[in-house]
Amino acid sequence: MKTHSQPANPAVLARNDVSRTWKDRALIVLLLTGLCFVQGARAQTPESGAALSQPIIRYDAIHHPVRAQYGMVVSQNRLATEVGRDILARGGNAIDAAVGVAFALAVTLPRAGNLGGSGFLLAHLAETRETVALDYRSVAPLAASRAHYTGSDGDIDFDRLTFGPEAAGVPGTVAAMHLAWSEHGSLPWEDLLRPARDLARDGFELWPDLAFALNEARAVLSVHAPGSAYLKAGGTPWAAGDRLVQSDLAWSLEQLMAQGAEAFYGGELARRIARSFNDSGGILTLDDLASYEVKHREPVATTYRGKRVVTVPPVSAGGVTLLQMLNMLEHFPMPEYGPGSAQSLHLLAEVMKRAAANRRSLLGDPDFVEVRTDAYISKDLARHMAAEIDLAAVADVDTIEAEDLGRFESRDTTHFSIMDRYGNAVANTYTLGYSFGSGFVAEGTGILFDNQMRNFSFRDGDDHKNALAPGKRMLSTMTPAMVFDDEDRVWLVTGTPGGSRIINVVLQIIVNVVDHGLNAAVATHQPRIHQGWRNQKLGIERGMNPEVIRLLEARGHEIDLQQTMGSTQSILWQDGEFHGAPDPRRPHAAAMGLQKPPVRIDEPAAAAGSAQSSR
Repeated sequence: MKTHSQPANPAVLARNDVSRTWKDRALIVLLLTGLCFVQGARAQTPESGAALSQPIIRYDAIHHPVRAQYGMVVSQNRLATEVGRDILARGGNAIDAAVGVAFALAVTLPRAGNLGGSGFLLAHLAETRETVALDYRSVAPLAASRAHYTGSDGDIDFDRLTFGPEAAGVPGTVAAMHLAWSEHGSLPWEDLLRPARDLARDGFELWPDLAFALNEARAVLSVHAPGSAYLKAGGTPWAAGDRLVQSDLAWSLEQLMAQGAEAFYGGELARRIARSFNDSGGILTLDDLASYEVKHREPVATTYRGKRVVTVPPVSAGGVTLLQMLNMLEHFPMPEYGPGSAQSLHLLAEVMKRAAANRRSLLGDPDFVEVRTDAYISKDLARHMAAEIDLAAVADVDTIEAEDLGRFESRDTTHFSIMDRYGNAVANTYTLGYSFGSGFVAEGTGILFDNQMRNFSFRDGDDHKNALAPGKRMLSTMTPAMVFDDEDRVWLVTGTPGGSRIINVVLQIIVNVVDHGLNAAVATHQPRIHQGWRNQKLGIERGMNPEVIRLLEARGHEIDLQQTMGSTQSILWQDGEFHGAPDPRRPHAAAMGLQKPPVRIDEPAAAAGSAQSSR
């Protein structure tokens, strides 16, 4: 009896049936040979290096990551990704590339990339096998107070907290990039900023999305005269193909190239910034700039199905909330449910709403309030919270309150991810808050400033952990993250913009890769959900399977079809290669890698101390 594992020999069949025509025999050969090819493909696909022996090449996945051997850069903007890729090609390390990308995004993605904003940088260093976290969140100016933003009617004036010079916190981006470079970079500082300076000075052609975004922000950018740097001359709308030249921003970048961070926090550039805020009615001063400090924080981590997940601690509320959700999910057989199934999405939603309740109430700036991080991410707390989840029914958000940690002691942002051939990696998320931040540009600098003052909690009283205080950092949901494999090597680097959706989006990327075994691109393309705390409705991206939606509704979920969620930029180390996955939810995102070794091979410098060839 013949089996599929032992196909018949076509030559024997042909001899036994001399009545068949040559066409019949040829057809049998093709069919049986094709059967052998298909069987071989089950064990080895073209994606994993199989010989190209199939008559028609087929693939396991619909979406494919960008693959490279010697490093990878993934960002929300193609021009910035090119800058980072070129720095790696010159022998720079991941930290060098991160500095170049961060400054390039300030030019090419002005809605989110920034000099006048803040964020969090997570870096893994190959030489020491150490992961470091830089907290460069904005802080409240020294003159800031609740009374300052209270109107004559006794209510908080959220317009002043959102638009114009009073909305800006003291920014940390420049200080953080210079500090990261001074501690771990290998190429000259000015070389890393030169591409951004050239893009600002010489200009670049607008693509449709950026032209649209600039036109949408016109009302905000035109309130104060220096915002005209982002308006088209003559008052006509921007169009794709127009050239955006930012001469003032180029001058600012030249100051930074020559003087480092000191230019922004104490030099002529700083004086221009402070003068512009003062002349426009803002409260940010030269003393505020001079006193800004980047914080070295201890990263937070948990284990999840044999992997170690590392992220940034408070004042980011995102990192510890992500870990808390993973700790809850670990009590359920998530891999058995399958990606995008009603059961998996129901469980994710129930986990999200419980974690959101804690995030809203228990976190703040650790330099000002007690933050019980160990209790927050404890496995015992997660076990207690997971036990309350009903896999068949929806919990009413009004019944969910923040946990008592005492029992368990022990909207426009952008993200980029970088891995280099030396084993270094960077996950960086930074923001202006809203698209184009506060809309305020300091005169003569071309620098847009954020509107992070609105991110303090004003409706909960002065005793809230996230209440406004001078010099205090406001809470953030930014969640740059890394996942390490069972040999403690960087395996996944990811992060996203998205305001309150950031944490849930990062969670879904990790679950898609770890639990469901999806490649980086497929994991990125999966439709996403978002469940908040006090909003009972479950947000779902368009494109979700209608049958799945009906099953969720049958469990009691109220469905709210929403626009896209997040813009993840991820790298997965898989099959001995870097797999980069830009998110198609934001146009012009790109992943680029090195297929050849860098031109400059200076191992001790490039490896952020000394080379550890772990890749």
